[in-house]
Amino acid sequence: MVRLEGLTAPSSLGLGLVLFASGFASELASELVSGRVDGSPIIWLPGGLLLAVLMSVVPSRWTSCTIGIALGVAFGAFLPEGAIVQSVSPLIFTLALVPVCAHLMRVLYNDASPLHTFRNLAAFVGLFVFVLPLVSTIASVLAAWPRGEHDQHISIWLHIGLAHALGYLLFAPVWFRPRARWPMLQRMFVPDSWPAISALAAVATIGYLWNAFGAVSYVRPLLLLAPIPVLVFTALRARVAGAYLVVMLIAIVAIQLSIEGRGPFIEPDVTLTALSLKSWILATGVASWLLAVLIEQRVDMRRALAHSSREVRQLAGRLIEAQEQERSRIARDLHDDISQRLASVSIELSAVRRGAGTGGAAELAHVQDELIELSEDVRHLSHNLHPSMLHETGLEAALGSLCNTQRHRNGPTIDLHVMPNADNLPDPVALCLYRAAQEALGNAVRHARAHAIDVRLGVIDQVAELNIDDDGIGFDTNGEAARRRGLGLLSLQERAKLLDGSFGLTTSPGKGTHVCIRIPLPSHRPR
Repeated sequence: MVRLEGLTAPSSLGLGLVLFASGFASELASELVSGRVDGSPIIWLPGGLLLAVLMSVVPSRWTSCTIGIALGVAFGAFLPEGAIVQSVSPLIFTLALVPVCAHLMRVLYNDASPLHTFRNLAAFVGLFVFVLPLVSTIASVLAAWPRGEHDQHISIWLHIGLAHALGYLLFAPVWFRPRARWPMLQRMFVPDSWPAISALAAVATIGYLWNAFGAVSYVRPLLLLAPIPVLVFTALRARVAGAYLVVMLIAIVAIQLSIEGRGPFIEPDVTLTALSLKSWILATGVASWLLAVLIEQRVDMRRALAHSSREVRQLAGRLIEAQEQERSRIARDLHDDISQRLASVSIELSAVRRGAGTGGAAELAHVQDELIELSEDVRHLSHNLHPSMLHETGLEAALGSLCNTQRHRNGPTIDLHVMPNADNLPDPVALCLYRAAQEALGNAVRHARAHAIDVRLGVIDQVAELNIDDDGIGFDTNGEAARRRGLGLLSLQERAKLLDGSFGLTTSPGKGTHVCIRIPLPSHRPR
């Protein structure tokens, strides 16, 4: 939960005085913004205000906050026409229950936002939109009993309950992680202000339609549903903040039209008009929070997936880096240790051959030839594990050596074409392209049984591009062959992604294979 540090800085007495004024002002504002209907206003603000304050300060300040607002409400209630009911005791009782319900929400749901899950939202709506307003209504009935006013029409008590519920709903966004609301609202205006203009125009259109056709009975259901597309649009665009503002604007339009005796909420009786209006606003507000939960969960899921994807990509990068380091170490061991020892053994065999008889010399010569061939294989293996030529003479020479090796050992025709500007590439890019060529040539020779392979490397518009085509048998990208080769191809794809590049493969049975890997280059690349 977000803490408003500005509220926790003053002393308890100072905070209580500030909230005393706030409670008094909110009690008067309830009268000013509502317009009285049979002695009951449309909305009661102090309860929602207290809830918002409690959710913004540490629990140790809750007592002073509650007392401050309660005294302000009591002072305002004693003014002429200044309270929901003639007795102030139900108001004070209701304010005393607000911290109890807030504490219950924190204990049950670990101080989480009501928008985190449907369960949290259901608890919030149940406590502050149904249970607490119902208790307030019952308290008002009991307070009116001694004066003989308890037998008033039930609509009067419904006014009280709905007024309390709307007050809590008005301040609900304070609990809905307010730190994220301003960035969400900015999405309505930045970089394009048309979404906000469109939403405002839609609200104005709804107001015009309500004013013009609100009295037409068979059109009313459609008019009451008209705000739904606007709510969905703003909720998707600006999430909770957008939906909240649209509900507020539409509610203001509905209240103003109802006061003027126009719109779809007008009933023969003024009390029924107010009940109809408040019920619709309450239902629309709750529905907007349900929509907000869906959107918040979808956004949180996408954010979690994106975070997981970044972590997996970082892990893949570290694994590839560790793989290259291990390859380099093994290649050094093969070159500096195994190859040298094999050379020493070959020299010793030469000395033994000179002292051996004719028959023994021939056998030793055969063994020496096998040893030389083994030494050559070890050298090729070391080069494949870590191509030192790539760092010493550049990518073009390394690709030329790779093609010559494949051509000499396996026999296919391999044509290499390298543009003049494609040799002086950054080391990570050069290594990625070399590994791609190594994997593609190996697959073309071992699996595709290709007879002709074309390798082209160039730099176009600051993008290094390697294309490899073969005339092999190809394969089905959804078949068993693709699964057998999947690990190497997946490794190339991850290498390209780590450099913000792309990897593409086009093939089909009997039509060869085309491999393309594209890596963007920094604009300040040396020539």
